[in-house]
Amino acid sequence: MLDFAPGARVLIRSEEWIVRGVETCDMGGHQIECIGVSETVRHREAIFLTELDRVTVLDPAGTELVADESPGYRQSLLYLEARLRQTVPTTPGIAIGDRAAMDLLPFQLEPARRALAQLRPRFLIADAVGLGKTLEAGILVSELIRRGRGRRILVVTTKSMLEQFQLEFWSRFAIPLVRLDSAGIQRIRRELPANHNPFHHHERTIISIDTLKRDTEYRHYLEQAQWDIVIIDEAHNVSFKGNRALRNKLAGLLAERADALILLTATPHSGDRESFASLMRMLDPTALPPKADYTRADVEPLFLRRFKRDVRDELRQQFPERQVFQFTAPASPAEERAFARLAELMLDIDAGRRTGAEMLFRTTLEKALLSSPAACLQTLRERARRLAARDASHPDIAALEPLREAVEAIGPGEVGKLALLVRRLQEDPHWRWDPRFANDRLVVFTERIETLKFLAAELPSRLGLDEDAVAVLHGQLPDHEIQHIVDQFGRGNAPLRLLIASDVAAEGLNLHFQSHRLVHYDVPWSLMIFQQRNGRIDRYGQTATPLIAYLTTATAVPAIAGDLRILEILIRKDEQAAKNIGDPSIFMGLYDEDQEIVRVAQAIESGQSAEQFEAGLAPGEGALDWLDALMSGAPATPPVDRTTAAPALPSLFRDDYAYLRHGLDFLHAGNLIPHAPRSDDRHRTVMLKPDDDLRRLLHRQLAPEMRPEDGEYALCADGAAIQDDIRAARDGERWPQLQPLWALHPILQWLDYKLLALFGRQRAPVVRLRRGVAAGEALVLVAALIPNRRGQPVLNDWFAVRVDAGGQVRGTLSFAELVDATGLGVDELANT
Repeated sequence: MLDFAPGARVLIRSEEWIVRGVETCDMGGHQIECIGVSETVRHREAIFLTELDRVTVLDPAGTELVADESPGYRQSLLYLEARLRQTVPTTPGIAIGDRAAMDLLPFQLEPARRALAQLRPRFLIADAVGLGKTLEAGILVSELIRRGRGRRILVVTTKSMLEQFQLEFWSRFAIPLVRLDSAGIQRIRRELPANHNPFHHHERTIISIDTLKRDTEYRHYLEQAQWDIVIIDEAHNVSFKGNRALRNKLAGLLAERADALILLTATPHSGDRESFASLMRMLDPTALPPKADYTRADVEPLFLRRFKRDVRDELRQQFPERQVFQFTAPASPAEERAFARLAELMLDIDAGRRTGAEMLFRTTLEKALLSSPAACLQTLRERARRLAARDASHPDIAALEPLREAVEAIGPGEVGKLALLVRRLQEDPHWRWDPRFANDRLVVFTERIETLKFLAAELPSRLGLDEDAVAVLHGQLPDHEIQHIVDQFGRGNAPLRLLIASDVAAEGLNLHFQSHRLVHYDVPWSLMIFQQRNGRIDRYGQTATPLIAYLTTATAVPAIAGDLRILEILIRKDEQAAKNIGDPSIFMGLYDEDQEIVRVAQAIESGQSAEQFEAGLAPGEGALDWLDALMSGAPATPPVDRTTAAPALPSLFRDDYAYLRHGLDFLHAGNLIPHAPRSDDRHRTVMLKPDDDLRRLLHRQLAPEMRPEDGEYALCADGAAIQDDIRAARDGERWPQLQPLWALHPILQWLDYKLLALFGRQRAPVVRLRRGVAAGEALVLVAALIPNRRGQPVLNDWFAVRVDAGGQVRGTLSFAELVDATGLGVDELANT
C-alpha cells in the first residue's frame, strides 16, 4: 500500500502540499506530483522524489478541531466545498462533460462513455465530417481532467487548425492550450533559457504535425516529455504508409509517452489493412499482432464511427439538405485547340513506363488543363526544364511545344469556366451573389496553386471586389497567415468575402459560420476530397441551405469529352453517398485519396467508357458499412446505454455559480483578495479582477489571447449566453469575452486551493447544528480514498461517523443522508 495518495496532505521541505498524483520512479521510491497549500508555495506545482526528499504525511488523527465563528458557518461550508471538489469520480459515467458550453447532442457523449470504460482511455473518434469530433474530444478530456488524469495535455493537428482547435477548447471547456505556432515558438524562446524543454514549461500545448516533423529540436524535446493526454487530430495523416513514415514514427513516439490517447479523423481508413491496424496499435499495442489478419471484433472497443444518417434523430437542429449544381461551360475555340493538341500527344516518357501509382504524364497534363490553362502551362514548363537538364535533344521537348503554344494562346477571356462562374454569380436566380452581405461568403476550391493565382488575379475585378475582400489559402503560406485568413473568413465584421483555397483548407476547418456557397472550380479525382471539401460548409451548425457547384467544360474532342463523363460520374456518386450512405469512399473501396486518383487515371488511360467506369464503382454486399467493406467479422457490439451517468458528486452549494460568488465574497470580506467581485444573478455571471497571486497563476496557464485586455475576467454559468458571445466574437476582432463558469476553469481551481487554506495546517472546523445530532453526540465527516499503485483513485467517498458522548461509534451516514438529516448546506444555519 502507498503511504500517500491523491488528496493527502504532506509536509515536504517544511511546506504543506496536497498530493495530486503518485508514480513509481525508475531510480527507486516514488515520484509525487503536488500543489502547494501553505503561503510560500501556494498554487505552485512541483514534483518530488521520495528518494531525495523526506515526505511526511499529515496524520488525520492529529487534526485540531477549531470553532468556526463566521456568520452562518460560511467559512466551514466553503472549506468543506473546496475539499468536496477534490473528490474524483471513479465511475465511467459522464460526470461533467455534458455541462460544457455547447449545444449538446446525446450521441456526442458516446465516445467519452466508451473511452472511460477502459483502464487506459485510448480511443479513435471517427465520426463523419461535420458531426463535432472536436467537441466529442473536449467532453472526454473534461472528464479526464475532472478525474485528475489530465494535467499534462498535448494536441497535434494541422497548421491550419491550430487556432480553431485552441479556441474551441477554451471557449467551450475552459481548457487552455498554449499554441506553439511560429509566433508562439518565438515567444517561448524569448521567455525560456536555452535548451529548456517548452513541453515542461507549458503543461497544455497545441502544435502542428508539420512543426514536429520539420523541427528536429522539438522531436528531441518530445522524447524527454510525458503526457497524461495526447490528442492527434486528422489522424489518418499519421497512419502507416510509405509517404507518411516520419509522421507515423512521431505519432508512435507520442502514443508511447501518453496515458490517454485520442485520435480524431473523418477518414480513418486508407485502404490498406495494415494502415488502419497501425492506428489501432497506437491505441493498444497488444490489440493486433504484426502483419496478422484481424476482424471487426478485434478492434471494435477502440473506435466509434457514425454518419449523419445514424444520428439524424438526435439532432436538435436539422442539417439543411445541400443543393448541388453542375455548371458546364462550352470550351472556347482556343481551349478546343489546346484539347485537340493534348488528345493527339504522344510522348516517349509515357511509352511502356506505367508503374502502379505513377500517372502517365499525358494524364497529368489533362488533369492540369482541366484545372486551368495556367496550371497546365506551369506543368509543361517544369517538365521541359527537367528534360532539357537531362538531354537537350530529348524528343518530348519538341513534342510538347505545340501543346504549350496552344495553351499559351488561351487568354483569360477565353477560359469558359471562369466566364460561366462569373455569369452564374451575377445572373443565376439560385446563385446570384451580392458581396455586400457579410454572411454570404463564397468558397472556391481548386487543387493547383497556379489556378489559385489565376483566379485571384481575374475574379476580383470581374466580381467588383476590393483587394481586401479576397484571400488565397494554400499550404505554402506560413501557419500564422493561414490561421489569420481562416479567422477573418469567419468574422462578420471582416471585409473578406471570397476565399480561394487549395485542399489544405479541406480538412477540419469551420467555414460555415458566414458561408453556405462552395464552388469546385476543378472536379477532384478522389471521392474522399469531395467529402472533405463539402464538409467545410455542409456541417452541423449550418443554418442556410448549402449550395455546392461543380464546374466542368464541354468539348467536342472525343477523347477529352469521354474523360469528362468519368468525372461527372464522381459527382453523382458523391451525391448518392451524401443522401443514402454517408461515406462516398465505399464506391472505390480504396479509402485513400492518392489511390482513388490513380484509379481514375487508370480508367482514363485505359480508354474506359463512363459506363464501364461506373459499373466498377458498385459497392459490394455489406459495403454500406465502411468496416465491413474492409473485412469480414462479427457485427458491431451494441452501444453503451446512453442513460449511464456518474453519480452526482457531493456538494453543499446549488451550483458552480453559487460557489464562486460566495467564495469570492467571503475572501474579499476577509481582506484575502483586494478587488471586490461583481456578480450578475440575472445572467449568472461573475466579474473578477485578479490579485497578483492569481494573475501570476493565470499568466502561467493561459495563452495571451485568453487574457482580457482590461484584466477583468467574466465567468458565466449560462451556456446559451456563452454560445451567443462566441457567435458575437466572430463579428469582432476578439476572442469571446465570457468564459465558462464551471469546475475546470483555472479561476475556480484557484479558489478551491485558496479556501482549503482557511483553517490552516491540520485544523478542521466544528459546526454546531440544530438538528440531526443528538445531545452529547457528534458526526465526524470523513473523506476516504483508496488509490491504485500509480496513485490514481479507485474508490473515493465521503461519509459521516456517528460518535456518542463516550466515544463509541454508533453507525455511519452517507453524505446524502448527512445533508438530509442535518440540513447542512441546505438550511440557513445560525451560528450562535
